[in-house]
Amino acid sequence: MLTIDQIIIYMEHEIAHKRLEGRREELRQIQYAAGLLMHAADSAGDKENARRFRLVAAQAANVREEMD
Repeated sequence: MLTIDQIIIYMEHEIAHKRLEGRREELRQIQYAAGLLMHAADSAGDKENARRFRLVAAQAANVREEMD
């Protein structure tokens, strides 16, 4: 079964690759997905994982801004 830790590691890995490849749109998609998962975790009362997904979303957003 896929775990939250695996999802976060995968997203962080993808952020690093998209940064190197200069793929802003795909970074936006990662940011959106992390935000959606953040809301799901928050709705389930899982504040810790909501915070973790918030950090991933912010990381993707920051990398996108660096590309400007």
